[in-house]
Amino acid sequence: MRWLTTGLLGTIGLIGVSTSVAAQNPSPLETIRALGLDSADVGGIRVRYVPSDHEHALQLAALCEQVVSYFKGEFGTSFAPQLAVLRPEHWFVPYAGGEGEPYGIPWGWIPELLIAVPASLDQGVLINGSDRMTDLRRVRFVMLHEFGHLASKQLLHPSSGQPYSSVRWFDELIATYFAYAFVRASDPDWAGTAQNEWQGVVDGFTPPIVSLDWSHLRDLSPVEFARTYAWYQNLLNLHAAALYEEHGLDLLRSLRDRLDWQNAASWTTEGLIPILDDIAPGFGAWVSALEGGEVTGHRPEL
Repeated sequence: MRWLTTGLLGTIGLIGVSTSVAAQNPSPLETIRALGLDSADVGGIRVRYVPSDHEHALQLAALCEQVVSYFKGEFGTSFAPQLAVLRPEHWFVPYAGGEGEPYGIPWGWIPELLIAVPASLDQGVLINGSDRMTDLRRVRFVMLHEFGHLASKQLLHPSSGQPYSSVRWFDELIATYFAYAFVRASDPDWAGTAQNEWQGVVDGFTPPIVSLDWSHLRDLSPVEFARTYAWYQNLLNLHAAALYEEHGLDLLRSLRDRLDWQNAASWTTEGLIPILDDIAPGFGAWVSALEGGEVTGHRPEL
């Protein structure tokens, strides 16, 4: 599957850079507004799109409204992302170094609560082409993953000064945790299908270096980087699913209450793991096994 070998590139620009989101002029939302797209409101979600993508855009906005409602019921607070459903000619990636990224990976912009999603299901990094519904679910899940990045900030540490922590793999794990929690609650079959796909990636390739220290990724060629990053993302997806099956949403509440979010910009993997192991016993053993070369990404039983 093409997206599994080219990789989830939407967070490449965040590896090895400051945890703050650099100011953009114009901002991503201003850039999208300037396109003069149609817009509609679905519940509290404003979505922008070209007229030919009206139905697809409203479906994505409805899914986003559902996930917002779900977490409002669980956490007692909510926020309203804006969606941009973009054609290839309108596509851009706002992160530093994102100019050369290919079309089709949903991305999120925390300062403006913005998520961009590809409009085309005929082309793009996430499109395999053999099964349109599978392609659509893949795009939708990555959109929910990007929602998870926004939700982590808004629901776990709204008063902190940073949109992300300095531990990238943790941010990716928690973004998937939010996405998987919603999918697991609303469509268990989808959750199972997603896990099968992730497992296939993890089983089909093992990078030469297996470590949660991702600094080595910068030394890889673009092709090697993409494949390696995709492998790590899918491994983390599987672990997020396994953690959710054991701890449910209580894990997110514990992370909200027990982590020092005000100093998230200076976190390290070494300092974070003991806290995570106390919250979710066995987390440290999973990391130790991973660092020792034992890949323990196996889908949990639903």
